[in-house]
Amino acid sequence: MHFFRILPAVAVLLAMPALALDVSDGWMRAMPPGQPTAAAYLSIDNPSNSPVTLVAASSPLAGSVEIHESVQQDGMWRMRRLTELRIPAGDSAELGPGGIHLMLFRMKRGLSEGDRLPLTLEFDNGKTLQLDISVRAIGAASGHKHH
Repeated sequence: MHFFRILPAVAVLLAMPALALDVSDGWMRAMPPGQPTAAAYLSIDNPSNSPVTLVAASSPLAGSVEIHESVQQDGMWRMRRLTELRIPAGDSAELGPGGIHLMLFRMKRGLSEGDRLPLTLEFDNGKTLQLDISVRAIGAASGHKHH
């Protein structure tokens, strides 16, 4: 009898679309001693027929993670927080130095070249992606491929 009560819930779960994203080139720079903040970069490709929106990110090594954008305003570079990042259907988002990036605050420990940063991306459809991004040398340049 309990089987028939559970069946509709299973059918709903099976009907939910998978999160069809390709996340690549995840990296961050090594942190100087005592630095409480860091930035993470990656590429998110959305080959699906529907837009996807990144609404949050988190890491067990950071007190908080926010989506930020670097913008030039009145001749000065400033960062501003974004509440979300929409990735249109069939398009991609490049998170890199000097543009949109993930800002990690209150880092629980410094990360050195060769370390890995666990990172979770959360999307508006309730899906999450678990990542493990590489830590490069302090002076590392972007490894993104531009289209």
